[in-house]
Amino acid sequence: MALAGTARADEREVLAVDEKEIREHEFVAQALVSKLGGLGRLVRGAREVMDLGPIVHFHTPIEVELERDEAINGLIRRLHPTPALGPLPRTDETMARLLAWRERLGAPAEFGAPFGAVVDGEFRGLVAIRGVWWRGGDLRLPAGCGVIEASRLVNEWRELRLKREAVKARFGI
Repeated sequence: MALAGTARADEREVLAVDEKEIREHEFVAQALVSKLGGLGRLVRGAREVMDLGPIVHFHTPIEVELERDEAINGLIRRLHPTPALGPLPRTDETMARLLAWRERLGAPAEFGAPFGAVVDGEFRGLVAIRGVWWRGGDLRLPAGCGVIEASRLVNEWRELRLKREAVKARFGI
């Protein structure tokens, strides 16, 4: 799935028509379709708003029926990171810059890591874009946001706070 574009739940109607959030979501959805398209029969569902309690995201389901066996690790390398968590275009240079920023900001290496399982011959995977990391008395709640040309700093900081607050509320922190 493509999951990008975020708002508070009470701003659902505003999100549905927000051109910047739609464009941000489409970067992610189109990148996934592009990377999966040559592997088999691909079905892209309609973009909808997914309710996750205090926040909502744009969600587009994407499925591919592989024409041939593909190694799961190869599929993950092909897809990760998507533009929801990484640079576009994804090159060695842009990835090195992203990793340097994450290290400088103290983001856990596992932030945004793919996680999946094969069940009855079908692989289901997702990307861990929310979480809580702790070491001793230190607690970290990393969050990310998509930054495109139309982004505004104050709105992106607000989105980061919104995502962290949703995790805090879920865990009672």
